[in-house]
Amino acid sequence: MKDIFDIHAKKIFWLTILIAQVLGFLLFKDLADVSQWVVQSPRETTIWVWYNRWAIAFGAIATMAIAGYLKYRQRDIVGNKAFITLTLFFCFTFYSGMINPHIMMRARMDNGVFVSIKEAKKYVNPYESVIVLEINGKARAHSDKQLLRPHVAGNGELGGEHVVMTYCGLTNLGMAYTPEINGQQLDLAPMSQLENNLIMFDKNSGEPIQQLWGQTESDYNAGSEARMREWPTFRMPFEKFAEAYPDGEVYVNDYLVEDMRPTFWNNPFLAIYDPMMELIFKLAVAHQATNEEPTFPTLDHIDTRLPSKALIHGLNIGNDYVAYTEEFVKEQAQPINTTIGGRAVVISYSKEFKSLGIFYNSTGKQITDIDFFGQTQHGKLPRVETVKAGAFWVIWANFFPETDINRV
Repeated sequence: MKDIFDIHAKKIFWLTILIAQVLGFLLFKDLADVSQWVVQSPRETTIWVWYNRWAIAFGAIATMAIAGYLKYRQRDIVGNKAFITLTLFFCFTFYSGMINPHIMMRARMDNGVFVSIKEAKKYVNPYESVIVLEINGKARAHSDKQLLRPHVAGNGELGGEHVVMTYCGLTNLGMAYTPEINGQQLDLAPMSQLENNLIMFDKNSGEPIQQLWGQTESDYNAGSEARMREWPTFRMPFEKFAEAYPDGEVYVNDYLVEDMRPTFWNNPFLAIYDPMMELIFKLAVAHQATNEEPTFPTLDHIDTRLPSKALIHGLNIGNDYVAYTEEFVKEQAQPINTTIGGRAVVISYSKEFKSLGIFYNSTGKQITDIDFFGQTQHGKLPRVETVKAGAFWVIWANFFPETDINRV
């Protein structure tokens, strides 16, 4: 009788250990973010795993627990070294998929730290490119380095509007949104990356939200127009931001900078963990910026009209998509007056502030002179809110393959 029990127990043990390992690896493969360096999944698979992650996690833990119980009851069912190795591998894949992303990418949607320009000079170099958000005369600057891991940064209202900055290092892109869709408030946090672009999720509903789309996965698949409101953003060197907006605020990552991050005595885990994660993220971003191929080979469409990692300013008005390179705009004798999506648009480069600006032109007049702030001989022009400033061409073209280039 005992022999029969031993045989069945062994079969059940290996079946449950196999199921646990498969489920743990599924969580790792699709939700661990950096795992896509090694193994890639179709978008549909990753989204399916995300929607079903709690059921998968429960199944993984339950089957691993059964295997552990059988090992406890029958010590010789498998060798100790083999069991420990299998357990550690399971812990690694489960932790990497279900837990680690939420620690290494701790969003700062409503508790971001913003400091004065004077204080920010301790953290941001004068020549560093910053992503600027200006609303009703109030301005904020966000450096790529400070945004790299939080991915989402804000602290309530700016200029009377609730707005957060979202950031993807793989796309080299900051986009500002009001975290709300159809009147429903969103609580945004990083989820992973898909096709080398940040995908967030709403903690309230669990819905994935692709940064470049600004809408939930379900709304996008249903062809719905529902999306977050996008705000104009642009780039300029930090020292030029300080000149243009002397009363501006600057975002600082409180778990990056030395005088804010946890010390070993405050939090030994984070004191060791954060520098390691920072190094991994820096390596990934450096690889993306310096190699022709995307860091994660998950792009469906490659467009060779521009170099893969050319930095472009992409925008759309309706279904009309256009990308401009800074070099092309600089070469023009005067501002570019063109039409995008049936609307008059002006594109210009400010030599004074080293910043490319794209503005709506509702004056009905040809613009021959425009400054950094949008002032013209016919009045001040508003910035186009859909501009993606300084994004990598290969990512922009993958998501928007119909894009035109350098339209005049």
